[in-house]
Amino acid sequence: MFPGAHHLVFKHNQFINQQIDAGPTGIDILREAANPDAAYDSSARDPAPRCFPGTREQFVEDIVHWAVPAVGTDDPLPLLWMKGPAGVGKSAVAQTCVKKLKDMGRLGAAFFFAVKIRDKAAPFFPTIIYQLCLEFPDYRDLVDRLIRPDKTILDKAMATQFRVLIVEPLQELERKGKGIGKRIAIFVDGLDECESKNAQRDIISIIAAAARDRTTPFCWAFFSRPEAHIEGTFTIPDIIKITSTSVLPVSHDADGDIELYLRSSFENILRYHNISLKYQWPSDDDIRTLVHAANGLFVYVATAVRFISQPGSLPDESLHEILATISNKRYKYIAIGALLSPFTELDAFYMLIMERIPPHILPAVLLFLREIHSTSPNSQSVAFISNCLGFSEVTFKAVYNHLCAVVHLQGQDESPSYLNADVNQPFQFASRNVVEELMGFVDCKLGFNLFLPQVIP
Repeated sequence: MFPGAHHLVFKHNQFINQQIDAGPTGIDILREAANPDAAYDSSARDPAPRCFPGTREQFVEDIVHWAVPAVGTDDPLPLLWMKGPAGVGKSAVAQTCVKKLKDMGRLGAAFFFAVKIRDKAAPFFPTIIYQLCLEFPDYRDLVDRLIRPDKTILDKAMATQFRVLIVEPLQELERKGKGIGKRIAIFVDGLDECESKNAQRDIISIIAAAARDRTTPFCWAFFSRPEAHIEGTFTIPDIIKITSTSVLPVSHDADGDIELYLRSSFENILRYHNISLKYQWPSDDDIRTLVHAANGLFVYVATAVRFISQPGSLPDESLHEILATISNKRYKYIAIGALLSPFTELDAFYMLIMERIPPHILPAVLLFLREIHSTSPNSQSVAFISNCLGFSEVTFKAVYNHLCAVVHLQGQDESPSYLNADVNQPFQFASRNVVEELMGFVDCKLGFNLFLPQVIP
């Protein structure tokens, strides 16, 4: 300590050996492993979808009351699953609930999987843990001490991360009398957009096990499309009994909310262009046309409004282009540059769904879509359509499982006997020329080589 020193005398002194660690803290390491874009207030999601004021009020109220039950009442079930097909507004409901709970001080964390990309599962729990650290300082200190000496914790399996960095620290705080104490909500939106089905199932199972054993004070809300593997996981006996399920359907019951959204959005467009609100635009007939075309889907009108209100556009011309698209009439839209498609964004979204269908299933899916597109709505049963295509019940269910995000099967909760078919054998087949006609359409128009089951004349 004192090289080369001579004749030194120390009296009544105290030496302190202080080591300065300039390395990253455990929280720094955790932040690097997290996905900041998945947060409810991330700039990557700005503007985030949210319910328009006055719409979806009952759904939002029910979920907030589930997360924060009235004083003196028993806690509701610890898991909630809101399911619904693509475009009905699940993310908007989730975002609106998250904001309300944040303002109430009852939100622990929220993770929004991205729609346009396949989010990896690896950052999921690190993101949840990091957000919890920001909310609860005592918990943050424990997590920091756990990660700093062992960075590999964040490389371990999701179940291990959950146990070591969520369950065990919270249990330690509880023993010290520093537990969270109150019911705190964590929201997971777009679970079906996670990179793999196995990861989606694992996330549900890990969280459900903790909720069942009451090892954490959290309640968890999931929002997703009713994909078959997710539906199957939530119906596992140990999980279904602790889960409250809510359905956000495609329904004309939402027409009133959609009309309210449209009228307010068009008023904002008029204000942006400094046009008096006394100007009757668009007409009531145009509003009714858009509401009817939406068919209960908020994503349809939201996409239409974004197209009409984009900077540099002529709103009246853009509106007429959309109305012409709805009526299947050609409308000449003259503009500088390329012709814009009103629903390019929506088309891209549905293309993502189609691109994720495995190649060996895609031909059957295309045949099914062709048939239901050419058939009058509600005029034919599933059994009839499958008869025409030569699908067994097993084949039909495989096809439907890949389309449940965008196709609603009426009566799917009823007994499967309504299909009137042996699950291992094809339905009665239609004549050969019916299937050959469908095969020719798909082969010529869509360019796919098809393999069909043998058709009996």
